[in-house]
Amino acid sequence: MKLNKKDKQLVELLQDLVRIPSYIPDNREESVKQNENVLVDYLEDWFKKNTDFKTERQELEYGRYNLIAKKGKPDLVFLAHTDTVSPSADAPYDQLAAEIHDNKIWGRGAADMKSGIATMIQALSTVDVNNVWMFLYADEEYDFLGMKGLVKKYSEIRPKLLVSSDGSDLTFGHGCRGLVEFRGRFYGKVGHPALGNGTNAIELGSEILAKLRKYVLKHDHKIMGGSAFNVAHVIGGANLPESIVRGRLNKVGQAGNVIADVFEFVVDIRPATPDLTPGKIVKFIKKEAAKNKLKFEIVEQTHDYGAWYTDLKDLKKYVQIANDSLGRESKVGDPGSSGYIDMQMFWDKIGRPPAFLFGGGKGSTMHGPDEHIDIANLIKEKDFFVNLLQEWSKNEN
Repeated sequence: MKLNKKDKQLVELLQDLVRIPSYIPDNREESVKQNENVLVDYLEDWFKKNTDFKTERQELEYGRYNLIAKKGKPDLVFLAHTDTVSPSADAPYDQLAAEIHDNKIWGRGAADMKSGIATMIQALSTVDVNNVWMFLYADEEYDFLGMKGLVKKYSEIRPKLLVSSDGSDLTFGHGCRGLVEFRGRFYGKVGHPALGNGTNAIELGSEILAKLRKYVLKHDHKIMGGSAFNVAHVIGGANLPESIVRGRLNKVGQAGNVIADVFEFVVDIRPATPDLTPGKIVKFIKKEAAKNKLKFEIVEQTHDYGAWYTDLKDLKKYVQIANDSLGRESKVGDPGSSGYIDMQMFWDKIGRPPAFLFGGGKGSTMHGPDEHIDIANLIKEKDFFVNLLQEWSKNEN
């Protein structure tokens, strides 16, 4: 495949990024030694050499960093994460070598999402544009450490457009269902069933969960489809002195002549609409618990993220830019089938601006041993971001 000078530089840039390990070990404490920091060093130096953007670091836990590149106001915000999953043992090519075979760049991060980083930053170095910020953030693949850091420090900004290159297959992504998972506990009142002088936490708690299910399933979306609700675990009975082990209900009294006064559960909820927020879900449970004279508490909050959705009518001009860049009609993804995307938590805090994903990697190979991106698609992805910035620059001026 014959490439011009700029496209050769893009290929070499992506190869450089893939060759810098930025995966995180399963042992979180080991992330002090193996993390994204060397890649952050490279990117910070690259911005200084190739652009007039100012960079700053945001320190995170475990000695890790987000990198923020700024020029003017944050009217247009680019997002890309710097971490990857660990290399696969059975890969056809060394996943840290960024080898080229069959006009494809192979390796860990080639699709998810160092190709997104490469195309975005080369576009920023190509187009003279103002009022653009880029957030290069850590830990997307595991605990959202970097995104949580951005939410904490930068939630006051109000961009006009939010763009992530954490997409695939040159497809527009414009939404995702939320992810709400928690362990909750109801407390009733112990008593004797013959006397009816107690409050049964199992019976009343189960009724509340049934009502919660109906409440959640009422929140459907014309594009994203229905919300999902799953009770994953329950345990209940008589509360004993030794019932709570490491914060969880572990052992309960099971005698038939004692009214059960404790009931613990785990639920997984996938909101299909931004209107169904985690706060509304908890408020609903607390209200029903009070009606039934139960005490309610959240024992563990595993996930607390709502849905993200941007109407395509608000993205019409960007879809047209993609059509022009690709020379064909661009694909639009099905947001209702998407897993949770961490951009949602930032989008929710910064005023819910129009937002979309666009990337060129082979989606079916992400995290796999055969992860790769076609060089032709890498160039098309870059062309899209260049054309987007050129159009943005015209409107800004």
